[in-house]
Amino acid sequence: MKEKILKMIPIVLVPLLIFLLPTPVGLETEVWHLFGLTISLLFGLVLKPFPEPVISLIVIGIGSFFVADPSSLYTGYAKLSVWFLLAVLLAFGAFKKTGLGQRMAYVLLRKFNQTKLGQTSLGLGYIMMICDLILSPATGSNTSRSAIIFPIFRGVAESFGSYPDRDQKKLGAYLELLEHVVAMSTAVLFLTGMASNAVIASTIKDVTGIELSWGLWFKAALVPGLIVLFVCPLLVYKLFAPEMKNFGDIRPLVDAKLEEMGEMKKDEKLLFFMFILAILGWVVGPKFGINMNVVAFGLLALELLTGIITWDDMMKDRTAWNMYLWSGAFFSLSNAINAGGFYTWLSGRIQSVLDLSALNGMVVLIVLLLLSFSVKYFFVSNAAYIASIYPIILTLGLTTRVNLMMLSLMMAFFGGYGALVCNYGNGASIYLYGNGYVTQKDWYVKGTIMLFMIFGVFLLIGIPYWKLTGIC
Repeated sequence: MKEKILKMIPIVLVPLLIFLLPTPVGLETEVWHLFGLTISLLFGLVLKPFPEPVISLIVIGIGSFFVADPSSLYTGYAKLSVWFLLAVLLAFGAFKKTGLGQRMAYVLLRKFNQTKLGQTSLGLGYIMMICDLILSPATGSNTSRSAIIFPIFRGVAESFGSYPDRDQKKLGAYLELLEHVVAMSTAVLFLTGMASNAVIASTIKDVTGIELSWGLWFKAALVPGLIVLFVCPLLVYKLFAPEMKNFGDIRPLVDAKLEEMGEMKKDEKLLFFMFILAILGWVVGPKFGINMNVVAFGLLALELLTGIITWDDMMKDRTAWNMYLWSGAFFSLSNAINAGGFYTWLSGRIQSVLDLSALNGMVVLIVLLLLSFSVKYFFVSNAAYIASIYPIILTLGLTTRVNLMMLSLMMAFFGGYGALVCNYGNGASIYLYGNGYVTQKDWYVKGTIMLFMIFGVFLLIGIPYWKLTGIC
């Protein structure tokens, strides 16, 4: 309790101080007070005296007494992007409930183990990557995806005597670090690949007016994203090579796991069919006037009608409801201060110190991206990072010669890749690092190297591809 009280001190005192200070020239008092509440929410998301949804409700609830128009604090819960995120997370919680995600991983593991490459550590890394890739459009949380996939491959490592407390580098450390890179890479490929993607897309639309639909996101990420994804097992293998290079036939181990799961159930078959329909809906739906929200809620409705998931299942999905509550609060405050001109005012203050208006657009792009990478270390929460940094970077971009679509896409994709720099980059980072195979030093050094290699791919291949296809 004492620790919670200590963490609450800055959450209360900092916004209180902002309320007491005179309103800066160029801002309305109401916007200044809303900014104080935003700071309170950001501190709460970082320090976490309570879980994210609890601190969000506390800030919104108490803040309602201190602003002239309390309705501005609730508008985020009506945003389509927030409801889309909730629907996707609830619908694809069925992958875990039915066991379909695990079954797909085991089947692929058995299939590829029949090949010579599939009996090597490098091949095992590629199998893990393919499993993650297949599930990525369907699991709106890369933390949940990693929690489905990594235990399977950790089990393989342990079967060869590689544990977190001994012989880590024999196999387990390579797989743990690789899954971190893979989880962030598959998250980037699809708008539904990571919970934060919908938040990023909505922030980009609010600040720049650019709408990143599911199809546009996928089209832009396709070439550079797939190159990164299919090269990363080899790059991690070179950077952090496992001591065990070959391990032979593991099909008896996999067969035992599949036998334990039993025959593929009716719910699994139905869910697989619906998964394919959802992907098709997101890809071709916009051509027929069907947007991504319709597809997400249609999928959820079908799962409820067929009994694949129930209302009780949905109520137990804490990840989905947690995300809905904190993202709704974040959007309420972000939209309110953006509408009041706060980010324009703040970017003007920053521009007076860091004037980028005269620089070449490509130079500005690189400077803004490097700036966003450097401050990532100060945020334990990816939510707080997006909420505080993205509007500032994007608003700064509006005052320069940078190609706004190019900047928006870079910010969108490096919302995932940026998590590689530390062991608390997002939920998947925390979960994977917690397995204990990789030291903090290796995690930071190898992750940062991978981040800049990926940045190079997007600069040298991604941007020319976007220009060639008319995206930018």
